[in-house]
Amino acid sequence: MWGDESQLKIVRERIKLLLKIHYADLAPVQRLASQGDLLMRQGDPATSLMLLTSGKVAVQIQLLEPRPHTLAVLEAEELLGEMGLFGTGIHSADVRVVEGPAELIEVSGDNFLKTLLFDVDLAMEMLSLVSQRCKSGNRVIGLLLDGIAAAHRGDTAQLAAIASAIRPLDHCLSLAGDRLVELGERRA
Repeated sequence: MWGDESQLKIVRERIKLLLKIHYADLAPVQRLASQGDLLMRQGDPATSLMLLTSGKVAVQIQLLEPRPHTLAVLEAEELLGEMGLFGTGIHSADVRVVEGPAELIEVSGDNFLKTLLFDVDLAMEMLSLVSQRCKSGNRVIGLLLDGIAAAHRGDTAQLAAIASAIRPLDHCLSLAGDRLVELGERRA
């Protein structure tokens, strides 16, 4: 996803190590999913955590628009489902295989949460990962809000800078940045 990739890489490696240490307690299940398979559905209960070991998945959210928005495309070594597991207990987005087959390691939420009770390091790594994702999401929201304000003013220079900052994050966000630039140009 978006964020400080060096920090995220360290967190991912540490989580993989800790998952190996707690293998017996976690009772992981290997899963294979085909392209197009829905792994998690927005609005469903979050009952497990998955580690994507190969393939690509898209995190998509559908709110008011008829088509879902792709928030991120994730590759191997990403954790899936942690936000629902640690948050409201409900998935806030769909997770669909977009390049597969995808190989995953699935752990029940109950087993994972029990393991966290006895491993402060694992709990801290999960907090770090969730915190980094929230921080990155806040940055994107801030950029989009700045873009809306710049489009309203017709400030094409600021819009170009914002679009440049958004473009490398994700295809869907890149499209949003481009749309803001178009709106600003119409306003100018």
